[in-house]
Amino acid sequence: MAKVIQFHCPCCATNLRLPLAMASVHGPCPYCGQDIVAPDPATGSPAVIFSRLEPEQIKPKAPEKPTPYPSANPVPAVMNPAPQPVPAPRGSYAAVLILSCLLAGVVCLVTGFILGLKYAPMPPAPPKFPGPTIPISPKPVAPVVTPPVLNPAPVKASAAAEATLRAFLEAPDWAARSAYVLHPEQSRTAMESYSQLHPDGPTRFNSITLQHGEIDPQSGSTLFIFQVDIDAKPNGIPVVVVETPQGWLVDWAAFVEFRDDWFASFAEGPAGKSGRFHVVVSPNAGTSEDGWTENEHFESYLLQTPTPGSGRIAYIAKTSPLAAELAAATDAGRIFTPVLELKKVEAPDGRTYLEITKILATDWRPRPL
Repeated sequence: MAKVIQFHCPCCATNLRLPLAMASVHGPCPYCGQDIVAPDPATGSPAVIFSRLEPEQIKPKAPEKPTPYPSANPVPAVMNPAPQPVPAPRGSYAAVLILSCLLAGVVCLVTGFILGLKYAPMPPAPPKFPGPTIPISPKPVAPVVTPPVLNPAPVKASAAAEATLRAFLEAPDWAARSAYVLHPEQSRTAMESYSQLHPDGPTRFNSITLQHGEIDPQSGSTLFIFQVDIDAKPNGIPVVVVETPQGWLVDWAAFVEFRDDWFASFAEGPAGKSGRFHVVVSPNAGTSEDGWTENEHFESYLLQTPTPGSGRIAYIAKTSPLAAELAAATDAGRIFTPVLELKKVEAPDGRTYLEITKILATDWRPRPL
């Protein structure tokens, strides 16, 4: 089996596979069209965008040897045989005359044939290109390796995903929108219930921008994250579109969570309720807005969503196993984007606070409701 190189496109992160012979070769990505350079396992060089290489890093191609072509075959010279001596005629003068005429005719024919060969037009020379290739070296000619066609579709994968997202946003109601959502069996029930509490209709947007693309390591499918700019969210909200056997589908649950500020509504709502939220977690750098600080029993973390000004302080018991997991995930200032289960708790003095009760997922990849 031929060895292959597997790597991600440095522009659109699409998973590509090439023969080992294509190491360090540059060409267009079949998904996004960007001119990239394949990695070289022998030297350890990674895949890069060709336009970002320095001039001295670009290896010139080896000049190809000219292909010899056969020249026209020369016309062999026709030798004019020396005339053979003719024996003297015997008989009457008429016989001698006849033989002389015949001999003269033969000489004329031979002379005409020779002149015809000498002044006949030369056959046309074979074309320089294309033409037959005559190998002049005993070394075998290496076959031309053609890279595999990974995506014969005439459009980029991100363009198809964006078209699905536009249809999802422009759908007139939840029933029409449900044709473009992930996990439709579960999502349709939630969408119908949600439409009874919130106005249903198309989501008007100003722009859609591709932010990120990757291969989901769990499912192996392509995943794109688009930034959708709407009037209520001028900074935009992230929307995930995933490739499935049924086509490109949208993560509806995360979309409405960010669009309608579920996290802010929960944090400002009554105590005694729980919810699941996509948040960015970082250690609390100081006191919270209500004056509470960490103590010997609780640690505090800052929770934020893509909406500016959405930061809230949440607490977790230091003896909880979750405390060690959160501490490790946010160590050295690392960004942690989990899906958390939160609870709104009322303290004995009547104040309320958010408590982290469970880590449902360690990333924002779409999952069933």
